[in-house]
Amino acid sequence: MKQESENHLTAPEVGVLWAQYVNATLTNCMFKYFLVQNEDKDIRQVIDSIQQVTQDKIQRSSKLLQSNNYPMPIGFTDSDVNTDAPRLYSDPFFLSYIHDISRLGLTTYALALTTSVRQDVRMHFDQCITDLIQIDEKAIQVEKAKGFHGRSPYISPPEKTEYIQDTDFFGSFFGSQRPLIAIEIANIYLCSQKNMMSKTLLMGFAQVAESRELRKFFLRGKEIVDKHIKIHASLLSNSDVPTPASLDSEVTNSTSAPFSDKLMLHHTILAFQAALTYYGTTLAFIQRVDISGSYVRLMTETSQYLEDACMLMIKHKWMEQPPMSADRRALVLR
Repeated sequence: MKQESENHLTAPEVGVLWAQYVNATLTNCMFKYFLVQNEDKDIRQVIDSIQQVTQDKIQRSSKLLQSNNYPMPIGFTDSDVNTDAPRLYSDPFFLSYIHDISRLGLTTYALALTTSVRQDVRMHFDQCITDLIQIDEKAIQVEKAKGFHGRSPYISPPEKTEYIQDTDFFGSFFGSQRPLIAIEIANIYLCSQKNMMSKTLLMGFAQVAESRELRKFFLRGKEIVDKHIKIHASLLSNSDVPTPASLDSEVTNSTSAPFSDKLMLHHTILAFQAALTYYGTTLAFIQRVDISGSYVRLMTETSQYLEDACMLMIKHKWMEQPPMSADRRALVLR
């Protein structure tokens, strides 16, 4: 009985593996399109690498789920991507996208590893982390070589170590505020970078979606993200900290969809889920009350749009139901 129990996947393991399979089939479609449209041989090598890693990840997660007889998610297939569609994004965008995906994946898989128990599952996530570290390094080196990599802000070292003398350090909702500290700069800058990527992605989706309803929905999302970018830019500039470079010019004027509406809407959900993750982490490290209040508002607006996106997925019958625990009450009252 003990051996049988140890062989069962735990709920955290199933949850992450199931979501990983769905999301990996989505990004695999993205990378197929990127490979066809790509013109730069150095960037192509990075795309080749992450596509192979993604396909290996799909096979491993599928095998693990099937080991406990879980039905496989449908995910996304070749029917969700049109590699013959005209170019929608530039080669530099492809590279920035891979860097962004790798960063998010490293965060997700590190947590998945620490919540997994079964040895083969832990080995799987360990391999995912190792692969993404290598991909991220390749992407950054190519970005540097081609001048795409924007340098993160830096600050001058203090003359000596000091203790905080009073509660003015935490600021207030009114009046002058202290400059940002390093950990606040790091998190606000990261959120701004993520929003730049999401805005560019949504700009392209809004141009090419077949459904007028979704074109308007993606445009609304782009406008929300654009507002958030301006809020982050204000927070950084008020402390004389530079903001990340815009990716707006990396979208072409194509109106032909390379991806299905289902894929683009699901990808939008992933982007806003990631934003909530970054905002929540940033909120935990912010030590100025005015900025904390701003992040609560940003998270509320993000959550509302995310809920609306999920409602659209259900409306179009595109949202797969993840594995869930048994409804004991329904079983009793049958």
